[in-house]
Amino acid sequence: MTVHRGHPLTNARHAALRCPLPEHERALPVDLAWLRRRAKMFAHVSQRPFHLVVDLKAYASVTGMDFYPHYAAQVYRGPETARLSVPLMAVNLALVASREEADRALAHETMHLVVPSYGHKQAAFERAQLLLDQVGQLAVSA
Repeated sequence: MTVHRGHPLTNARHAALRCPLPEHERALPVDLAWLRRRAKMFAHVSQRPFHLVVDLKAYASVTGMDFYPHYAAQVYRGPETARLSVPLMAVNLALVASREEADRALAHETMHLVVPSYGHKQAAFERAQLLLDQVGQLAVSA
């Protein structure tokens, strides 16, 4: 079995994403209620609804895709010939222990829903940062 590891450039771009949370909130732990609220904010600003999944075995069973233990998150849009009307986004709670890590994962995967053809190019991460900034503004205005 081949295990895909992130390219160092992709990893660096992901790590460079700036979380909009106040510094004192970034290290707070992620609970499911917070993650669900935050996911709804990303879906709202991106105008791309998705179902949040944290049961990784169920996700793998439904999608037929392996969810490797080093994955923080992954989206599934369905096969090219039969896209889901609402994609699935799986988040590995064991790898997004802090809210900052969760924000980065949500932004990264939401970016793939917004501009799937961008892959992991710099422009894709610019879009992910825009999503983070918009969620930050949404949180401030709420």
